Parts: sequence; structure tokens; C-alpha cells
Amino acid sequence: MFYGWWVVWGTFALMAVCAGTAVYGVSVLLHAFVDEGRFDLGQASFAAGLFSIASGMVGVVVGRLLERVDIRLVMTGGVLIMASSLGLLPLVRDPLTLSCFFLAFGIGFGTAAIVPSTTIIARWFTRQRASAMSIAATGNSVGAIVVTPVVVWLIASRGIDGASPWLAVLLLATSLPVIWGVLRSSPAARGLEPLGGATELDRATTPQAVAQAHARATRTRFFRLGLVALILAMGAHVGGQAHLFNLLMERGAGGELASAALALMAGASVAARFPAVIALERMSPRGFMIVLMAIQALALVGVGLAASPVALAIGIAAYGATIGSFMTGLSLLLVDAFGVAVYARLYGLARVWLSLGVLLGPGLMGWLHQHAGGYGPAYLAVAALSLAGALTQWAAGPAPR
Repeated sequence: MFYGWWVVWGTFALMAVCAGTAVYGVSVLLHAFVDEGRFDLGQASFAAGLFSIASGMVGVVVGRLLERVDIRLVMTGGVLIMASSLGLLPLVRDPLTLSCFFLAFGIGFGTAAIVPSTTIIARWFTRQRASAMSIAATGNSVGAIVVTPVVVWLIASRGIDGASPWLAVLLLATSLPVIWGVLRSSPAARGLEPLGGATELDRATTPQAVAQAHARATRTRFFRLGLVALILAMGAHVGGQAHLFNLLMERGAGGELASAALALMAGASVAARFPAVIALERMSPRGFMIVLMAIQALALVGVGLAASPVALAIGIAAYGATIGSFMTGLSLLLVDAFGVAVYARLYGLARVWLSLGVLLGPGLMGWLHQHAGGYGPAYLAVAALSLAGALTQWAAGPAPR
């Protein structure tokens, strides 16, 4: 079997652990901080937004590092930062330490998983790239099903302080063996070519050629308007996800039911990967992203206006079907239009700009929850952001050639 598929499954496992602990774990930690009386919802919401900002802002540094350093070293550094942050949770007692925790946690996640994982897949695959990226990204959702319930159980049974060292050990023991036992930085590390062979765009390997390709890409309307679209859509995406656990608890679900709802959302995300791969084989990444943003807008409206548990479950499942596909779609947009050689740098830059939307979403929802009558208006507002993103992506036009 082509070794790149082992890399795909290794990346899948790493994403499951990191996302289950961090991306979905942020929602659990947000509720725990409020439930234990350490912080009010507004403080916790804005601080949680810093996690996503930090994971995005670090991307531009990570993207340049990946051009010079073994991907496994970069991933290891990120995992160690995440584990250290979790180990220091007992010290989080005031708004400053809360902000520092989420910033460090976000930096660790962005360094360990986001940019390195998509870059390593892009390097190993030219043909079947959409399938490979979709499989690896499915680890995000599997993490919510397998890892996040463990996080919920540890915090519920031991409290934040008691769960802290166990969360750090869980992360280290499950991620480091995968990084060093399975992953390889590029096909060249095993004397191989990418599956499907390297394209002409992928051969810009000198620093000068990469810098020129990067400059050309960032001047295109496709890149600039595409970023605006994703800023809007990711604001809705992260905002809805960060507040979902708290919404469920407010509407009477206990910890177990709320955890099951998160698992439903993640399960829908996993199930949606298969039709997403089929869709990506039959339509452009741009068209795929437009449809995805529109579906997300409708799902968020459903969650916000749900009047019964069944309606809420349908809305959560529809919203879950969009989770994870955004970053896969962004990866394919960039690598198909501009090539592998400049991909890590472009993706890192895109992640920096996406932090604007990531900050906007959770904070806006927390503010609207407090001042506009609950989560109904908050979810309608972020649904409008997602629809605006779909229209902007359409206006960006087709990928340049």
C-alpha cells in the first residue's frame, strides 16, 4: 500500500486527539468555568474566542517553519504547549490567567494540528487529494465522539483542577507515538513521489520561487474575496460550535444529554464526509464552499428557532454535517489554485485573517445572549454571517489559472 495512506490515518488519529481535547473541549471548558463560578458567560466567551484567534494567528509562523523544519518537530512542539496549558488549569483564577490559558492552548493546537496536518496531506497526494484530506479531517469529528466524552467525564467527576493532569497525560500519551511512529514529513523522506506525481506548480522549491508565487497569489481577487467569505462563515461556524454545549444545558439537557448531542453533531460530520468527497469530485472547491455556507446558515437558523427536542436534534445534525468541511474546502481551494510549494505559507496567512471571524463569532453570540433575549437572536445573527459568506464566495469568481 502507498505509504501516504498510513500518513492519512496517522493524521486522522492525531486530529482526533487534538480536536477532541481542544476544539470540542473548549465548549466543555467554557461551561465548566461558568458552572464552577470562576467566570461569567461573557468573560468565558470572549476568552474562548482567543483560543481560535491564537490557533489562527500562529499559522503564518508555522507555515514558514514547515518550509524549513521537519513537520514532526513542529507538531511535537504544539502538543507540548497544549499539554502544558492543560496541566496549569488550576492556576486559571482571574480574567488575565483565563486569557493566557486560551491563548497558549490555541497556539499549541495551531502548531500541532491545523497547518501541519493539511500540509502533510497536500505533500503526499496530487491524485485523490480530496479523499485523503477528507479522511484526515474526519479525525476532528471522531475526536468529539471518542475523546470529548472522556474530557466531559473527567471534568464532571473531578472538577477542572482534578482533571487537569489527566487531560495533559491523555494528550501526550496518544499523540506523540503517532507523530514519531507513523507520520513522515514528505514522500521524499521515504524515497517516493506524491500519489499522482508532482505538478508544475509543485516544483517551485527555491525560496525566491516560493516568494514570487506567494506574492502573485495574494494579489488575486480569488484569494482576497475568498478570505472575506471565509471570515464571515468561520465567525458563524466557530460561534455556533462554542456555545452549543451551553445552549443545551440552558434548555434543560443534563451533562450526559449535552455530551450526546455533541456526539450527534460529530457523527453527522463523519457521515457527511462521504457525500462531501463525492461532491468535490464533481464540482469545483469554490462551488462546494458556496453550498456549504448556505447549508450552515439554514442549520444555524434551525438550532436558534427549534421549539422541540426533535427540531433541535435535526438542526444540530444539519450543522454538524458542515463541521470540518470548511477547512478541507479551504485547503483544496488553495492547493488546487496555487500549488503545494506555496500552500503552507498561504494557508497560514489565511488562518491569520480567519481569526477575525473566529473572534467575532463567539464574542458576538455571548453579547447577544446577554442583551438580546437568549440564544435565539444569537444563532440567527451568525446564520446571517454565513449567508453573507456564501454570496461573497460567489463574487470571488473562479480559481485563477
